[in-house]
Amino acid sequence: MAALPIDLQTLFTQTTQVGREQAAQKDAAPQAQLLQGGQLVQKSDLLDHTVNETREDDNEAEKVKDRSRRGADRRRRRPGAKRAAAAAPPAPAVVRDPDLGRNIDISS
Repeated sequence: MAALPIDLQTLFTQTTQVGREQAAQKDAAPQAQLLQGGQLVQKSDLLDHTVNETREDDNEAEKVKDRSRRGADRRRRRPGAKRAAAAAPPAPAVVRDPDLGRNIDISS
């Protein structure tokens, strides 16, 4: 099969179009990646600037309620324990060394 002049003419006229199509295909992957990156940034900004709803876990809520009930029962049983602790503040621990002097020489 020989190449006819009409075939060469159509081939050369379509080379610019083929070049554009190949350039578009070459740039399509980075453009899609750039678009996805922009969407990811918008999503992360939205999550950073919004208040997130907490998930409720029934087991954890019951544990907190159980602790508060136990503490309330203890407080009812020993009402004077809190007053005794508040009446006697703990003495600060001060360490004194007899070898250290108590006089300060300010003349030198």
